[in-house]
Amino acid sequence: MPRRLPLLLACALATAAAPIGTTSSATAAQTVQLPSYITDLDSVRYDGRTDDLLTGGLGFAGLRDTTPPGFADPDNPTPAELRRRALWSSAGLWAGDGGGLGRLYGANVDRGRPVPGDGKVAGTEYRAVAGRGARSVSFVVQVPDDFDRARPCVVAAPASGLGGAYNMAGTAGAWALHRRCAVAYTDKGMGPAFDDLRSGTVMAYDGTTGPRASVGDRAAFDAGLSAEERARFDAERPYRVAYKMAHSGTDPQAGWGRDVLRSVELTLALLNRDHRRGAPGEGYTPATTTVLATGVSNGGGAAVAAGEDDRYGLVDAVVASEPQMNLAPLKGVDVREGDRRVPAVGLPLLQYNSVASLLQPCAALTEPTAPGYANLDQAAARRRCTALVGDDPRLITRRDAARAGQDGLPRLAQEALVRIGFPARSSYLQVAHYDPQTPVSYAMSFARASVTDSLCGYGWARTDSSGRPVPYSRVELAAAFATSPGRAPAPGVLIDENSPGGPVADAQSRGPDGRHDYNLRGERCVLRLAFPRANAPGEERAWARRVAEGLDATRRTGDLHGKPTLIVHGRDDTRVPVNHSSRPYLGLNSRAGQGHGTVSYVEVTHAHHADSTAPGYDNRYVPLGFYYQQALDLMWQRLRDGTPLPPSQVVRTTPRGGEPGRAPALTAANVPPVAATPAAGDRIRVSGGTVRIPDGE
Repeated sequence: MPRRLPLLLACALATAAAPIGTTSSATAAQTVQLPSYITDLDSVRYDGRTDDLLTGGLGFAGLRDTTPPGFADPDNPTPAELRRRALWSSAGLWAGDGGGLGRLYGANVDRGRPVPGDGKVAGTEYRAVAGRGARSVSFVVQVPDDFDRARPCVVAAPASGLGGAYNMAGTAGAWALHRRCAVAYTDKGMGPAFDDLRSGTVMAYDGTTGPRASVGDRAAFDAGLSAEERARFDAERPYRVAYKMAHSGTDPQAGWGRDVLRSVELTLALLNRDHRRGAPGEGYTPATTTVLATGVSNGGGAAVAAGEDDRYGLVDAVVASEPQMNLAPLKGVDVREGDRRVPAVGLPLLQYNSVASLLQPCAALTEPTAPGYANLDQAAARRRCTALVGDDPRLITRRDAARAGQDGLPRLAQEALVRIGFPARSSYLQVAHYDPQTPVSYAMSFARASVTDSLCGYGWARTDSSGRPVPYSRVELAAAFATSPGRAPAPGVLIDENSPGGPVADAQSRGPDGRHDYNLRGERCVLRLAFPRANAPGEERAWARRVAEGLDATRRTGDLHGKPTLIVHGRDDTRVPVNHSSRPYLGLNSRAGQGHGTVSYVEVTHAHHADSTAPGYDNRYVPLGFYYQQALDLMWQRLRDGTPLPPSQVVRTTPRGGEPGRAPALTAANVPPVAATPAAGDRIRVSGGTVRIPDGE
């Protein structure tokens, strides 16, 4: 797709700053300079035999091994060992193929067929950093040896969740390398860096860990405390850990679009510096290079953010799966499923998740066969039901409670979840998605809080069997780059600092009466920060204002400046409900840019936010990852051949069935393809700001 760029930006891609040191030494490209925001860069050439870009030298067989690649010295794993473990985790092939991964889709499957060979891809990998410390963003750029110089392409794949830069290697990265594209990864400034306040252990940009004094300016994050502040805090609350997403003080989500665009700019500059032989005459520019931004969950939201923030034609297209997006005011956009108007749409994650956290322990009582129910403290859940009555109009009203009786409160909690936009089908998934640290961490991030602020009485630490904070082991901290998803290093958990009897794991928190209550006090506090009250006390009002300001900096408008975009989402998603993300975004996009809608939206029945094949999921749900890979293929056909994107539609799938844990293997019959011409009853339509979704399974 040829494009023209303003002269200033085109020049910046080639001559942004003084060169940064690297192990590469291509003489012909000495005049090409890298973007000025890059503060650190190195590169490694992988031969495709002993090590490689996609599998870390393991090959597909190694990625299927259920035992993760180990560390020669678990106390001090090398950067190469940490990278290999991260690549193994990103592919997920060790999970087995009953759900289709590794057989119908995945790193070893391309366009429905097994990839020949062992999957090893030779090429050059660059690791780069923009900024320093808490404000740093990490990038990884991969250029395969067989990079298509005649029709160059770059796939920008920001990490999902709070993951590290390699997080998308086994999905979007594999897909890109199979098409001879360069890949641009970024961690979006989210992590998984940490600061263990007792030991002073921090993580360097390469994933290794060590004392703050020795890691120095290579630290990807530290808590920003003086020695005196650190000692005082640790004396008061020993063994706590700070982590980058929650405690960087930077609101990293506000920079998601910028970070993805920077990953593309960096890739083009590196291609021009080190890979010019056989390149287009004018080099690798947005006019000569096809660029696709793509991601899943938070990464999907970052890809969309890049599409909106790109006003100069750097990105050609966007593909997003289950994107987590905080939307701008909808201004009349409505969503209807069948003949029913959805009562609440377009809420940001912080708001719908803070309500859900309060309701989920109670609502979970309606689904005694659901995964995770065995871990539910039923007595505490019933007490939560009672506590919610009259507590907030978003929860359970006194009138409804009087009509339903005590036994009917769990049903009212589930109905309240539906009123705030969760699909009714999500009741089975609510207990497994009870995760108070999600709204807590986002509130802290938006507020740009320090670890010492302990907002709403929360912290993070490793705990013993009683739930009391204890020190991390050296091995646990050393492996965090590859084993932790960007929160506190595993096995760290959320802590209730104000529990009677002393700080304890949030899941074991007790109320004023000494009984387990899932930290009702803390969750109410987070709800008040998410939905500010005019009559709140001054300090709470100030924090709520900071949260609102940080949240507003992350909102998406729907204006993609005409870029073709394909979004896929599972109808049963309970982590990022369709009513607060893809459905209203389709409406926003239809009204942006003088009503020129550019989004094609595919909603998949019987699919949710994860592709778990654990018992209880295996027989009920199909993998959304299958449709994400198909969406990438469809966009590729659009970019390379001009094939139109399919119309917005519902894809009606068939669950595997059978008993939990004994579901038959997924087949192509369970997951029909996205239709080029969907049936009238499956078409999703937008008219006058109203998004109309066909109902039914």
